[in-house]
Amino acid sequence: MRLASLSLSLSLAALAGCANHAKKSVSLYEAGDYAGAAREADSALANHPDDEALWGMRVRAALALGDAAGVAKAYGSYKAKRGSDDKALLNDVAIATLGQALASPSAKLKVAAIQAVQAAEIEKLAEQVAERMEDEDDKVAAAAAVAVLRAYPQAPALAADMMRSEDPEARRIAIDGVAKKIGKLMVEDLERAITDKDARVRRVAARWLGQIKDADAVAVLTRHLKSDPDESVRAASATALAKIGIGNLEALGTDALKDKALAVRIAAIDLLDAAKRPDRLQQVAQSDADPMVAVEAAIALRDKALAKAALDRAVAAEGWTLRAGAANVASRALGKDGAVALARQLLADKELGVRLAAARVLAHGGDKPAAAAAFVEALGAPDFALQAAGDLAEQGDARGTDALDAMVRDPQRSADQRAAAAAAHRAAHKVTPGLVAALADASGVVRVEAAAAIVMLARGKDD
Repeated sequence: MRLASLSLSLSLAALAGCANHAKKSVSLYEAGDYAGAAREADSALANHPDDEALWGMRVRAALALGDAAGVAKAYGSYKAKRGSDDKALLNDVAIATLGQALASPSAKLKVAAIQAVQAAEIEKLAEQVAERMEDEDDKVAAAAAVAVLRAYPQAPALAADMMRSEDPEARRIAIDGVAKKIGKLMVEDLERAITDKDARVRRVAARWLGQIKDADAVAVLTRHLKSDPDESVRAASATALAKIGIGNLEALGTDALKDKALAVRIAAIDLLDAAKRPDRLQQVAQSDADPMVAVEAAIALRDKALAKAALDRAVAAEGWTLRAGAANVASRALGKDGAVALARQLLADKELGVRLAAARVLAHGGDKPAAAAAFVEALGAPDFALQAAGDLAEQGDARGTDALDAMVRDPQRSADQRAAAAAAHRAAHKVTPGLVAALADASGVVRVEAAAAIVMLARGKDD
């Protein structure tokens, strides 16, 4: 989809008024001659290489043509000439892309665009989002109603309707979104949703019942902890019960420790902690067969010696995911110095996934050179390359930024992979030419993800 409607969101007339050199390019653009606008911008830039309006038109024309390579080249040259990002330009083109997604026939794109608009608080798209409340797809209508819940009088009633939609994802979107905004005021809806036939809805309801500490939900949460067929609902129920803090929490925790799912057994630690039974926590920390459950118990006790003993078992485990898990919880369990020591040990592990987890601990612990070596090694492994690129970029290493730039525009990668590379730019706090070029990607999923990342980065709201 070409950005043919960019002029609807950009004040190109004002742009031309501020810089006469761009007038002809703007005129051609507004007439729909995007190729001509690009040629005119190139011609004028030969004589006025520092003219920001001309550079902006060159980028916009390439976007309108769907010329991703041209976008990357133009924005890369402009940024190098300027010495920094043009946040106003980035904001404009990203918002235009999100505006197009809101008008797309794809429900998936519309939902993603609505959520991006809501997260970035883009006021100029609020009306377009509100219009989507009339969308024939309930997921879209639910997302729109949540986004404008307080701004449009019809939104609360529609959101309530969407909580009873036949589409389970629409129900989940409505329940989760409204709960974030009004909390305890929707307790009855949450109590009804915890018995929903869809696990996604039950899970989000359980989580919010715990957040608002609804004492009346203890019985139903207990029932779901003990017998829900979905492990994520059982785990959410256990955590919710611990937050509410009512009932025989020790007995509930004891039962949860017997669950086959690790997430539920780890949530059992919250129950024993809420029951104020350090003796039981100590028993779990010392003897539980799963070292990850044991270390969580030790963390709850704030006992580094017990945590170290549990982590030693994890480090010696045959399964590499357990060893990687040891690195992932090391900082919480041992503190900075202890975690760094453990990470140095794991940096020699035979599995790259473990070394990568250890490197992340070292990066945050102050040993960036040692971490970078592992990250660079992982750049060559398909299963870990994106994660490693993001880690490198996050610590200011150009090798990571360059890798993200290449990944987001690599045609050999799937649309989902390119979209993931676009999203990774947010943690890297960096806009690359490739990310801007992704606004012209053939996939709408990639375009929306790139636009969401760009608008947040341009507004200083990156993760």
